[in-house]
Amino acid sequence: MGASHPASTDAVPAPPRVLFARQAIVDRRGRLAGYELLFRGRRGDGGAIPDAEHATSQVLVAAFAEVGIAMATGGTTAFVNVSERFLHEVDPIPLPSDRTVLELLEDASPAPALVERLRSVRAQGFRVALDDFNPEGGASALVDHVDLVKVDLRMHDRATAERLIAGLSARGKSVVAEKVEDQAERNWALAAGADLFQGYFFCRPVELAGAELRASSLARLRCAAGLTAADAGFEVIEEAVRLDPSLTLRLLRYLNSAALALPHRISSIHHAIVMLGLRTVRQWALLLLLAGIGEQRGPLVSIALTRARTCELLAEVLGAEDPDAWFSVGLLSVVDALAGAPLAEVISELPLDDDVCAALVHHDGPKGAALAGAIACERGELPDGDPEGTLAAYGDAVGWADRHGAGL
Repeated sequence: MGASHPASTDAVPAPPRVLFARQAIVDRRGRLAGYELLFRGRRGDGGAIPDAEHATSQVLVAAFAEVGIAMATGGTTAFVNVSERFLHEVDPIPLPSDRTVLELLEDASPAPALVERLRSVRAQGFRVALDDFNPEGGASALVDHVDLVKVDLRMHDRATAERLIAGLSARGKSVVAEKVEDQAERNWALAAGADLFQGYFFCRPVELAGAELRASSLARLRCAAGLTAADAGFEVIEEAVRLDPSLTLRLLRYLNSAALALPHRISSIHHAIVMLGLRTVRQWALLLLLAGIGEQRGPLVSIALTRARTCELLAEVLGAEDPDAWFSVGLLSVVDALAGAPLAEVISELPLDDDVCAALVHHDGPKGAALAGAIACERGELPDGDPEGTLAAYGDAVGWADRHGAGL
């Protein structure tokens, strides 16, 4: 993950001209359907970073050229916020029509010129979504001219949201329920007829009242925590293999995958340590051990990898002496969702250093600030401290996570 890893020796990313973040969208079965991409220009003369939802046409075109939509989405569908002005100013739209959903902002007016432009872009193969649907707003008249409609669950009470979802579904529109914060909300939105879901419900634990962590999951989590120690040696990896006999096979399969493109085939854990170093093997064993815990929901491993790499890059920028620990903070930040229990409860059972625990549970200290920044980027919010530096690290981490997560 750090400098010893053959695929993560990239220099700390130079500040890009365009900053971006992404939010996962999953289907009814919890499979990744695509990402909403949020772009921001860099600071203007007034020192402010432009709002993500109302990026100018120039910023969006620069983003398409610099970021690369395929890289930003891992080859899945891109959901991109566009204004009415963008649709009129940019023609042709420099995006792959078969993998792009244009999200029309809620302040659009149902003018004849816009209706004609929507007809044109849909004829080119683009799908169009109406964002933040409000039946009382003027944009509601555009429903018949779009393919998808997004219903923000934070804008409406449950009864209203259910009625909107059901009504739109009955009109033949695919409905995206957005800002879905927990599994219960996902379930009732699904029952109402929603097709896609955007939010952080898959990052939250599905808690069972009165249930304890399964012994096998807790044992694996403790072993994973042991792998985060700077002095963890070969015996810790041996213990991980004992708890999860398939770990050796999965680790060797990954180390020999195209994602790493190693010049020689790795034949054993010992061989891997000789070739790659104990630190690298320990980190990948940690990831694979975590990935084997609990039921995977949505893009959870990708989120963990992105947070981990973001934290590691920020550690390198700050000259921290323990970038491995920063990486581990990002990776372990999803253990509550993996284990199905509150984060503080899970962390209290694990042999972690105090600063790592504080970073995970309270976002305290430099490691905690880095984790909080990574999470803010996920949500399309401006991180505290150095937002441009954090967003630049996050943007680099997204591509890194997709490359390495594909082999897991």
